[in-house]
Amino acid sequence: MARLLEPEGSMSEDRSHALSGLVAKRAEIAGRIVEARTVLRQLIVDLDNIDAAIRIFDPNYDVDSIQPKAVAPLHGISFRGEFVRLILDMMRNAKGPVTTNEVALHVMRQRGLNTADTALLALFNRRMRALLYHYRDRGMIRAVRGNEEGRRRFNWWEIAV
Repeated sequence: MARLLEPEGSMSEDRSHALSGLVAKRAEIAGRIVEARTVLRQLIVDLDNIDAAIRIFDPNYDVDSIQPKAVAPLHGISFRGEFVRLILDMMRNAKGPVTTNEVALHVMRQRGLNTADTALLALFNRRMRALLYHYRDRGMIRAVRGNEEGRRRFNWWEIAV
């Protein structure tokens, strides 16, 4: 109610902050587009050069039939011990046992990855499950019987102390 009684000048100040934020964000995105176009142009030149080199060896080779290869994502690289540190820190701060999915989401958030990407989440679930079993076998963590119907027998994890 008090906001409605404020002079109109304060609302325009709020709008100017919002506007300046939007202008800055637009400038950032436009800069990224310019950079992406520069990279794309160079990649096209590189691809044309490779095509020319292939044609030197076989002039009749159909380079258009070559399927693009997926680039390995940067999130595939981790520092030694990074995941286990993130996992153990999470388990120490948790109020109780945690699921593999919660561990995967935590690690993704800590690394700044998109948790809404279902394929990436499935990949991290597999990686975390393998790590959790690895550290369970070494006695660092233990599996706790889950209480959800239709789930694996052991789907909750906690630090083995």
